[in-house]
Amino acid sequence: MRILNLTAQFPGQTGSGTYLNAIINEAMKNGHEIGVIGATQDGLSYNRKDLAYLDLLEFNTKDMPFKIVGMSDVMPYESTKYKDMDETMLKIWEERFRGLIKKSMEVFKPDIILSHHLFLLTAIVCDLNLEVPIYAFCHGTDIRQYLYLEGYQMRLKESLIKLEGVFSLNNDQRNIINELYEIELDNIHVVGGGYNEDIFYPPDHREVKDKVRLIYAGKLSYAKGLKPLFSVIDDLRSKYNLALYLAGSGSKDEEEEIRELGKMDEIIFLGNLAQDKLANKFRESDIFVLPSYYEGLPLVVMEALACNLRIVVSNFKGLIDYIGEPINSSGLIEYVELPKGLVLDRLKYQDEMVFKNKLKKSLERSISDHLIGYNSFAPYKEEIKEFSWEGVFKRIEKTILF
Repeated sequence: MRILNLTAQFPGQTGSGTYLNAIINEAMKNGHEIGVIGATQDGLSYNRKDLAYLDLLEFNTKDMPFKIVGMSDVMPYESTKYKDMDETMLKIWEERFRGLIKKSMEVFKPDIILSHHLFLLTAIVCDLNLEVPIYAFCHGTDIRQYLYLEGYQMRLKESLIKLEGVFSLNNDQRNIINELYEIELDNIHVVGGGYNEDIFYPPDHREVKDKVRLIYAGKLSYAKGLKPLFSVIDDLRSKYNLALYLAGSGSKDEEEEIRELGKMDEIIFLGNLAQDKLANKFRESDIFVLPSYYEGLPLVVMEALACNLRIVVSNFKGLIDYIGEPINSSGLIEYVELPKGLVLDRLKYQDEMVFKNKLKKSLERSISDHLIGYNSFAPYKEEIKEFSWEGVFKRIEKTILF
């Protein structure tokens, strides 16, 4: 089967990019031919010579005189925000992507199309009325943009109803998609997200050392809860011998501010890490922390679990449902309650202080359990394996083939 993947972003460096490439890899293992349409610009290189078809729209050029338009307002590379697009930019953007899709139908001749994000690019391909089944993935950031940009809502609802089906990350997201986009529940399939078993696996042995090694992986963004996290590290560094490693990058100005905010000996910025290097760092660490204010289904949590890291993460309902029992009650994962006053990915100062105190308590419990040696992941090996990309693609393939 020839499968064409569509993304309006660079097909890498983000959660949805990781997801896309993981699905590509699993599809190839199962004998499918894969094509990709995406975006690129100076400084970004996508080396996938194993693809049967690849066509990347180049931004920041004479013909496309603006940066890649990102599904998040903060991207790991320079980007344009959807809210800042004027009519001329939007027209150029749509025309060029429409042209790439039409070209792929003539050259690659896909049997099926998988479009990433329930947003404008997916609406474009739906409106072309192609005689090919079209499925779309919801990654969570698309829902945020939908809620934030009311001017796009009617267009999206009218177009996306034509989809053959939608893949959601969890049951909570499935219900949100049904409510917002008015897509029938029977056409929304929960497939989850996963990790690469060849890269993310446990260390042979994890010793309890004097220094407790915490690690964060994701965008360097205030929306990821890094400000209260740094404040917690500042509070705890006199009580514990610890280090916090941060893997990732952010938009230029915000990243610079965050690096300045995190200027203390116990905080080490690693920059962007390739998947294999991130996995190695996970195996060298003790506790993974993700105090984000909003996530669809954070894949990095599955990757951290696969490396047998203790987890401290915000209490996203979709994640809690997806992780399921018995891991949720194992004592190996701490959920930090997010305040009720959260609007999209912003916290009021008072709410931020409440969240910070809850994060501090969760981290202290996790550190204490680690130091006394309570780190037995052995009973949960099979449950964690269910989160692998192999399992995710089996659920996808079952839907698109039958």
